[in-house]
Amino acid sequence: MIKIEMDVRAAAAVREALFSETKDYTYDPKSCPQRVVEIRNVINNIDEQIEQQINEVKAQITEAIENETVNS
Repeated sequence: MIKIEMDVRAAAAVREALFSETKDYTYDPKSCPQRVVEIRNVINNIDEQIEQQINEVKAQITEAIENETVNS
């Protein structure tokens, strides 16, 4: 397994580049090249990790707002 660490903006840029590269291929697994299927799996993995980061930031913002409200 290869692990690459990057910030959310870089991940979104890589995700977009991978999507652009594969957008013209069918989603039919019988006709789609294996390389494209693997790239789409990577896209899904990136999407999941971006969503996780967004949810963590949302939770931090919500907590900060709640703390600010309690301390006011």
